[in-house]
Amino acid sequence: MKMKEYKRITSKGGLNIPVSIRRAMGMECRDAMELEVTGENELVVRPYQIRCIFCGELEVEIRQKGKGICRSCLDEIMKGVENHVNDQ
Repeated sequence: MKMKEYKRITSKGGLNIPVSIRRAMGMECRDAMELEVTGENELVVRPYQIRCIFCGELEVEIRQKGKGICRSCLDEIMKGVENHVNDQ
């Protein structure tokens, strides 16, 4: 998933992240963000605390490509996979 938006920095130095990007990344209001300036002078913004992409839980068990899955959602997924395999 690659998304691109153009935004202006506000007079107070803020930068608004569009709702389409926040939703795609599972960000919620008041989430902490990590800001990094690379050697190429690029600004990288990522969630400081990754949430579960299914339920929004902050304690995630698995992190993959900037997304997270909590233990209860992972258990539910595994049960669904197991049932699907048994139905075959």
